[in-house]
Amino acid sequence: MLSYNARKKSVRIAGVFLLILILSGFAGCGKLFEQPGLKIHSVHIKKIRNLEAFFRVDIEVYNPNLISFEIKSIECEVEMDGKPVASVAYEVKALIPSRGTVIVPFEVHSTSFDIISNLLNILKSNRKTENKKIEYKINGKINLSSPFYAPSSIAFNSEGDLLEKLGLSRQQ
Repeated sequence: MLSYNARKKSVRIAGVFLLILILSGFAGCGKLFEQPGLKIHSVHIKKIRNLEAFFRVDIEVYNPNLISFEIKSIECEVEMDGKPVASVAYEVKALIPSRGTVIVPFEVHSTSFDIISNLLNILKSNRKTENKKIEYKINGKINLSSPFYAPSSIAFNSEGDLLEKLGLSRQQ
């Protein structure tokens, strides 16, 4: 029969061996967390009222990892036609499953008179035309409620023609 000290020593040795085994397994797997893919899926006009415009922006998030993670908020700066029009800090609860894709919506509120008047003129004319464009640029980050091995936030950016994302540009 082993003495108390001998048992204690063998438990320590087994623990160290197990820790080395686990760490060597992680080393062989490469990165623990791969950067998710992010892109703007679509933009929707919710409401235009007085000198305010309300949009819903849908971001498509792809998780290439074997473990799911949760988005807790989105922060971003929005520019249209080279002018800053909105700063967004939006609380979101979205679970992104392992190897899955989820559309995550957030809202943007703009008080830029130029952008709103351009949008109203285009919507009133109700014509699809090739020479009308409203360039947008979104720079931001999604904040994660994530496991210890994942980053706390992930940066994203997107730019393009707002009218194309709204489905108002000329169709070919």
